[in-house]
Amino acid sequence: MESKSLILRAVHVFMILSLLFCVSLAYAEEFPQKIQWKSNANALEYKVELQNTSSGKTQEIKTDKTYAELSLVPGQYRYRVYAYDFLGREAGVSAWTKFEVFKANKPSIKSVEKNVTVQKDSSLSISVDISDINKNSKFELVNEGLEGNISSTERSKLGESSSETGAITSLRFTNVPAGKWRLKVTNASGLSALSDVITVGGDKTYTAEEVSEIKKRAEDAVRAEMQATMDEYIKNSELAQAEKEKLLREQEKQENDSRAEEEKARIEAEKQRRNEELQRIEDENRRAEEERLRLAAEKEAAKRAKEEWKAAHPYIWKNVIFEAGVGLTTNVVNDIIKEYYDDSPVLALNVRAQYFPWTSGSEKFGLELGFLTQSFENNTSYYEAKLESNVFDVKIVWQHSLLKTVATSLKVGTGVDLFEKSIDYIETTSKRGSPEAKSYLYPSLCAGGSLFFTPWKFLVFETGVDLTAVLAGSRPMGFVTPYACIGFRF
Repeated sequence: MESKSLILRAVHVFMILSLLFCVSLAYAEEFPQKIQWKSNANALEYKVELQNTSSGKTQEIKTDKTYAELSLVPGQYRYRVYAYDFLGREAGVSAWTKFEVFKANKPSIKSVEKNVTVQKDSSLSISVDISDINKNSKFELVNEGLEGNISSTERSKLGESSSETGAITSLRFTNVPAGKWRLKVTNASGLSALSDVITVGGDKTYTAEEVSEIKKRAEDAVRAEMQATMDEYIKNSELAQAEKEKLLREQEKQENDSRAEEEKARIEAEKQRRNEELQRIEDENRRAEEERLRLAAEKEAAKRAKEEWKAAHPYIWKNVIFEAGVGLTTNVVNDIIKEYYDDSPVLALNVRAQYFPWTSGSEKFGLELGFLTQSFENNTSYYEAKLESNVFDVKIVWQHSLLKTVATSLKVGTGVDLFEKSIDYIETTSKRGSPEAKSYLYPSLCAGGSLFFTPWKFLVFETGVDLTAVLAGSRPMGFVTPYACIGFRF
């Protein structure tokens, strides 16, 4: 893909990071670190995946720029760049690129020999204790009178590491005249240190012409070294650029070959996937048919087992019935209710439970516990009056079966009637009475008859009439309540 090939060709990165140093806190701002890559007009955002290959630790950096600024400790690293389009989709990813971050330090001159003597061969050896240097560090004797630098030729005791962490214990110089000198140590990172004064003794003295020649040689040596460094940098840059272009060409060829292989593999995989999908559908249909047959067989077996179990374990009726229903209660005896309350039939709520422990052919005998409640009201412009009747009774029941699902019953028993009387006055006059709330409990006699219908073995419908006589002293009360109930039998 074009977008992938454009964004994946990161340039100048390895060269830049290879020359950067990660230093201690005091010098970190002198060595900025940056990863840089070519932009892509179709990429909205980039993600850099950076991995420390020594520790295995990975971090991710998201940016909309074509570079990422870093702050890394010394070590071996590798990175790759992802590109995302404006829909947030991954457009491509580069190959891994390796680089190393070296450690830069300021030279540490711990000690240096303060008094030395030039040997007969014009050489000078100085005992030193210098650390935080490497093979590219410079060791120079500087003298204000000569204004030139005399470089040491001693390098053999320094290792090959590019990090400035090495140490040296002696230096050797040639053609050093007597006088006051200082040792200047300069690392490749540009950081330097200057020693205390070193007194050099000896017989050799220099004329003005020799001093001038020494200065000239020092200047020529500096210029030659600078030119050599520049030539080497240009050569290395050209070689690095050529190597990168070669790597890019090889990478592009590998990507093209890889895409061709991937496309071929994709076609084969798609073909294989279709075959597997067809086989999967065929297997699922086969398993579904087997499952259907198995379930049908299990259902038939369960049905037979249920029928056999029911035949072996017929249901034993408990002859217990629970019902609930409604009725209409009419006062037929008491004149007080007719005089002070609305004498129209009122809604009655009915709950009852029946139990038939004795059965003989089509005859059944048992008990019924019942609860019946109804309320009589009288509302005027002066007051609101309510008389609530709550009947709790127990009856003996005789039931006779007419048909398989139809039966009649007669009931007789006794109970109690709890009356709750309340009056709230509305009209605000001087004759207004106080609100009243009283309760009365009277014994009662109950009787009734009903018709049972059982359309389903557990479902019961009952309709009938209850007669309630309340023994309230000199003013007895009588109620007639036709009702209809629905319930369950067990």
